[in-house]
Amino acid sequence: MGRPQNIRSLRALCLQIADATIAIRDEIFGFLDFLRELGRSARYSLFHPLRIKWRSTFYYMDSCGADAMPIIGLLGLLIGVILAFQAIVQLSRYGVDSFVVNLVGTVIVTELAPLVTAVVLAGRTGSAFASELGLMKSREELDAMTTLGLDIGRFELMPKLLALVVVMPGLTIISDVCGIVGGMLIVCSMLHTSVAEYFSKTFEVIQPIDLAQGLAKSIVFAAIVAAVGCWKGISAERDAQGVGRATTSSVVTSIFLIVVFDAAMTAIFSFIS
Repeated sequence: MGRPQNIRSLRALCLQIADATIAIRDEIFGFLDFLRELGRSARYSLFHPLRIKWRSTFYYMDSCGADAMPIIGLLGLLIGVILAFQAIVQLSRYGVDSFVVNLVGTVIVTELAPLVTAVVLAGRTGSAFASELGLMKSREELDAMTTLGLDIGRFELMPKLLALVVVMPGLTIISDVCGIVGGMLIVCSMLHTSVAEYFSKTFEVIQPIDLAQGLAKSIVFAAIVAAVGCWKGISAERDAQGVGRATTSSVVTSIFLIVVFDAAMTAIFSFIS
């Protein structure tokens, strides 16, 4: 009696694995097709910059950049505080707490600031892109634009991509500064280090390659967040549940790709430096 049931369970498991594999394959090929269309729009915008919808670009720059500054600055400050406190606790056990400034400055600039900024914008901006385009698709506005001969890539995708690529490095620098200031508050209060000495060590430790690494990561992360958000919005189903699923999926996919590319770029820069 138990054998046929076990066979059915194994068959159901194999079917689920096959369905998941097919779904992942379709997702990958769908994203590659979207990237090809997005690349075509980017190439056209590069050679025809006056045809870009700059008013929409400036609108998204304001909503993605200026409106996100408070949360980015607060998170950067708190991360600097937490990192400095934990570094002092751990390094003081070995009598090398003087290297706390080195750890805080390098880790924040090269790793934590661009990563945290990208994750915040993936949940805040990428989901907004997905829901906006998904709602436009459910209302058949994208179909109407296609019928009228309007390029969706030029009118809807490129302003979002350009806006996020431009503002992400600036937000990353704000996170860098706030994180370093947060570390200063803890280091100066617990290790009795002067503010001038703290900043002197920080500027001595942080090299131009470290700053370039953080900014390069932020640009790549911005492209990932914008591309995934737009792709999920365009490929969403034409109902409220479909828009909700696309919004959630855009955040999950963006964070996954951000972590993957972060690991790859960290390895590349480790070989360069």
